[in-house]
Amino acid sequence: MKRFSYILAGFTVLLALLTAVMPWCTPTIAGYLSPLGLLVIPLAIFSTLATIIAVLYRSKGISLLFGTACFITLFLCGKSWAVSFETDELTSHSLRLVSWNAEGFQLNKDTLQASAAFIRNLHPDVICLQERPHDNLLHRDSISAIFGYPYRIFNSREDEVLNLAVYSRFPLSNMKEYYFPNSYNKVLQIDLQYEGRTIRLFNIHLQTTGMTPAYQGNNRLHTYQLNARERNRQAQLLAEAVASSPYPVILCGDLNDIPVSYAYRKLAAQLDDCFLKAGNGWGGTYQPANNLFRIDYTFCSPELKTSAYHLYNNRWSDHQIQYTIITPL
Repeated sequence: MKRFSYILAGFTVLLALLTAVMPWCTPTIAGYLSPLGLLVIPLAIFSTLATIIAVLYRSKGISLLFGTACFITLFLCGKSWAVSFETDELTSHSLRLVSWNAEGFQLNKDTLQASAAFIRNLHPDVICLQERPHDNLLHRDSISAIFGYPYRIFNSREDEVLNLAVYSRFPLSNMKEYYFPNSYNKVLQIDLQYEGRTIRLFNIHLQTTGMTPAYQGNNRLHTYQLNARERNRQAQLLAEAVASSPYPVILCGDLNDIPVSYAYRKLAAQLDDCFLKAGNGWGGTYQPANNLFRIDYTFCSPELKTSAYHLYNNRWSDHQIQYTIITPL
């Protein structure tokens, strides 16, 4: 029994180490290892309980191994949990941003009306929407009329799904689009003219996991790995675009990946994670999984201070609404 415990403890440490190393691998290798990221929370719970039991039974070697796995996995879970002492400071220079995967407004005008009314009550200066429906299903003019912002930009290639939109109280210019091969996923890059300075805004929707309830494939693991590899390549291109910006950057949207991932690491290496800077509590954003997984993000350059970050549960989409207050320094 003791020998089995050592084997189990050693295997748990190995899984924890592989998970910790995975975001630092190449996009392809990280894609193959990406399912390990989904095991972080259950692995943290298991290793914590196993450590406690091993300590109670005074098994020093086993408790040390499980304790090592516990430390690693709890550290990895840290980017889904935040404690902030920011006080929602709103100054005359603050920029209020809403980012939301609207899930096509469920192709329902009542859903559009209700969600738009909620968002307008937050008084955002900029709204970044992901999964805007195709014009044939719910026309952009109808959406624009309800939100009522003077400046708006849409992706020029109108796809069946996963279209993007940006609404703003301030002028928008120099739009650039990034379309990925064999994919409906895309990025909008826009320059926001705000109080005499330029901020480069990225509204993103990267490769989906393929693990939604609607997926009918036989090999879900293979699909998840395949999409993770594609998403990693997209994140690499996006990180290069961020690095080349001559202006401070705000990047928001649906990354479709958790913080223990290659895609997150590439972006967080250059930008501040607004949730970690000013959020509180658990940061999960994917509602069908009881907000267990954090896959939606707002990032900004260090020259921009995050004064507040909030998430709002809603019945209009499968994603929570992100609300961020950002103040140029």
